[in-house]
Amino acid sequence: MEFAPRELKQIERLRKQERQWRRNRWFMLVGGIIIGVEFVISLVLLCHQLFLALNVSDFSAAGGFLFSVTILMIALNWPMCLVAFCISGWCIITAIQDWHGNTNRVLLLKLLDARQSQSPNPAKIA
Repeated sequence: MEFAPRELKQIERLRKQERQWRRNRWFMLVGGIIIGVEFVISLVLLCHQLFLALNVSDFSAAGGFLFSVTILMIALNWPMCLVAFCISGWCIITAIQDWHGNTNRVLLLKLLDARQSQSPNPAKIA
């Protein structure tokens, strides 16, 4: 089977991704865990600050200002936390799901290797 130069480049890219996956799976797993833990701690600290602002005994100007600043911080950080939790979950799930390599990529490379070993190479015959 003859491959065009572009197809050979794509095959080599697949082989490189498969070789690098052993290291990258650990980066994805640890990175996802770190991102998740970091934003859980951030949310806990924001909730703690909210409870402190609610427990201010006098609702003077300082107490109202503290409460409004806390609400603003939660409103600004909550969407970022949701996105971070999604990214964290995707990293962890992908690392666990493809722990032994991407099945499609592995099977494709094995089929290509088997096909190339079966077909005689015209350069070797001549």
